[in-house]
Amino acid sequence: MLVGGLVMSAAAIILGSWVTFRIERGVVENSATSAALYMESFISPVSHEFADGEQLSDPSRAALRKIFLQSALGERVVSYKIWGAGGEIIEASNQGLVGQVFELSDDQQAAWTGDIAVSFEDLKDVEDEGEAALGIPLLEVYSPIFDPWSGEVIAVAEFYEDASDLATDIRDARRSTWLIVAAVFVGSSVLLFGVVEAGSRQIERQRLELNNRLAEAERLSRQNEDLSHRVRLAAQRSTAQADRVMQRIGQELHDGVAQHLSLAGLRLIDSETEDVEDTKTVRNSLDAAMRELRAISRGLSLPDLESLSLIATIARAIDDHAKAFGGNIEDSIDQSLNEPAPHAIKLCCYRFLQETLYNAHKHADGKAITITAERRGPSVLLSVSDDGEGFEPRDHSYVRQDGGQGLMGLRDRAETLRGHIEIVSRPGAGTTVSLELPITETA
Repeated sequence: MLVGGLVMSAAAIILGSWVTFRIERGVVENSATSAALYMESFISPVSHEFADGEQLSDPSRAALRKIFLQSALGERVVSYKIWGAGGEIIEASNQGLVGQVFELSDDQQAAWTGDIAVSFEDLKDVEDEGEAALGIPLLEVYSPIFDPWSGEVIAVAEFYEDASDLATDIRDARRSTWLIVAAVFVGSSVLLFGVVEAGSRQIERQRLELNNRLAEAERLSRQNEDLSHRVRLAAQRSTAQADRVMQRIGQELHDGVAQHLSLAGLRLIDSETEDVEDTKTVRNSLDAAMRELRAISRGLSLPDLESLSLIATIARAIDDHAKAFGGNIEDSIDQSLNEPAPHAIKLCCYRFLQETLYNAHKHADGKAITITAERRGPSVLLSVSDDGEGFEPRDHSYVRQDGGQGLMGLRDRAETLRGHIEIVSRPGAGTTVSLELPITETA
């Protein structure tokens, strides 16, 4: 309202001033033109005397004074001056000015070029002192006097017309114009204010609606985050429970079935039928069963990780693999990882190393295996690389039949902890498998 009111007020003042100026100027010029033509009709009978450049004759002077004093023109014109070339006053109602020379004003110069010049209530020139002393509004008109034969300007008639009625008309026109302009702009302001007010209310309603939607979206976001957190915790609990089940199955296989198979093998060795062909077949089958059971049991087994730090868990996984399979392993482990970590994080790192080291041993063909473990911001980055035969990662996303995790199982485990696994491999170019896992993820 404040800014709009200032702008509208400024616009109203500019427009009103321009309109009143144009009206005043038009009325003054029209009045001056009609007065000049009226004046010319009285002066034209003596205009031939100005062509000779001489002073007016006494009869002509008397005729002019009679015209201005005794005719209807005298009721309108309060004084007059006849200007000759060079700013000399040839004739005037004030005889004391006759023969004096004054500097040409702008209006008088315009009249010498053939134009009618007019000014309203502008009596600032030296020769206007007498008229200014009258104290009434005057219309000052400069009218060129033309030679009837050559058409050239031979003199300039200046006369002062009583403009009291004109001043009243101009004041009325000004007042009416300002009232109309003010009414139009007030009406426009009220209309615009109504439009802006309606728009403002609509914007406010939309803003409240958006705020409500934002609050609802934030509530849903918090709810989704809570649900996501609960899903991750459930997945971690499920994974941990599955690990415990697999570990128990591995122990049962190792301590139960494997022991019975070992006993059966020993009995066959002690029996008298060892050289029988069927006995050899049974013996070979028992040995094969024992090897498969040990492999399955080894894949399902898991050490106690509760008391280990993260770096100790990584070292334990490397050591367990070296004891089971041997091989040439090079490692580079960041010592800053020697810190406690949630059980789910340590378990994921152990299973990752267990699976990737087994795959590297199986496919690297005895070549060196490189392990790096480093801190990357709030995460741990584990990488296992080999120079083996390589593979197409998309063709090996399955769980191992011997109880191992497989690449698919590793990805699922890492994603439940907001981690991710990256596999870089192609046939004949070796393999690098990396795990990035936030250490601060809660168990």
